[in-house]
Amino acid sequence: MSSSTENRRPLWREILISSTLVRKPNSVHFRALSILFLWPILFTLNVYPSFHLSHFHPDYDFTIFTQLSLSNFEIMALIMCTLFLVLFYLCTIATFTYSAVQASYGRPINLVSSIKSIKNSFFPLLSTFIISHTILISITLIFSIVLALLFRLIQFKYNLNHFIIFALIVLVPILVWLQVNWSLAYVLAVVESKQGYETLRRSAYLVKGVRSIALSMVLFYGLAMGCSLGGCSIYLVIIGKAKGEQWSFVMVILLQIFQSLEGAYVMMNQYLVGNAVLYTYCKDLNDQKLSGDNEFGSEYVSLMV
Repeated sequence: MSSSTENRRPLWREILISSTLVRKPNSVHFRALSILFLWPILFTLNVYPSFHLSHFHPDYDFTIFTQLSLSNFEIMALIMCTLFLVLFYLCTIATFTYSAVQASYGRPINLVSSIKSIKNSFFPLLSTFIISHTILISITLIFSIVLALLFRLIQFKYNLNHFIIFALIVLVPILVWLQVNWSLAYVLAVVESKQGYETLRRSAYLVKGVRSIALSMVLFYGLAMGCSLGGCSIYLVIIGKAKGEQWSFVMVILLQIFQSLEGAYVMMNQYLVGNAVLYTYCKDLNDQKLSGDNEFGSEYVSLMV
């Protein structure tokens, strides 16, 4: 084995170093994008659950697991909140991915061009989002129906909690495996302007050979952001149940929200930039340079605004 091969850093370390080199010189740029698009998402995910429960279900008992009955107004509020989150999520991916890929290839980036890039990548991102989530939801529904019918057929005695636990044990690995294979789908929608199922198919092809790295990123950043946001949301719900005492916790609440937002921002920032860098490495590993005369060379022009 040659010394150059022996001294070569592992791919995951190369990606980590490259991501840092992209983020640090452009920290102000990514911070500005976060204030515009990412922080509204994180703030909503933190605050809305406690706001919704305190206003629509103030007497709900969390010690007893019971199903919430939603009014038509609540359903409309949830739909509007979901649409808001999806809109800002797609804008976040578009601007972060555009900026990260541009910076990876040494091209200058600025806030105006990053925002303008949304125009070119929004609908490819939207179609990818719709197709991927349609597949995930369909798999979940079909699996749940088949499992319920199977339990009924063999007359297996179970309660709802047992059913949910068993379903999650089997279903979660399948969904995680799909997410790993589709981890580059949104980057492809931005960089190559591919849409829908084509981004999922091509992502599964590009990520082949680096699935362990993609899996590590999905699990680490997913769990880190989930714990940060979920922990703060649960805390705010508990505080919201303390009738008449909320104002005495106002500074603690604000500090908790800020810490949660900052932690989730750091994780999301690192994930989005790292995912864009992973894409460039996967392109290189497949001998499909963005700047070369290859099958996708002309498609990169869509990034230039």
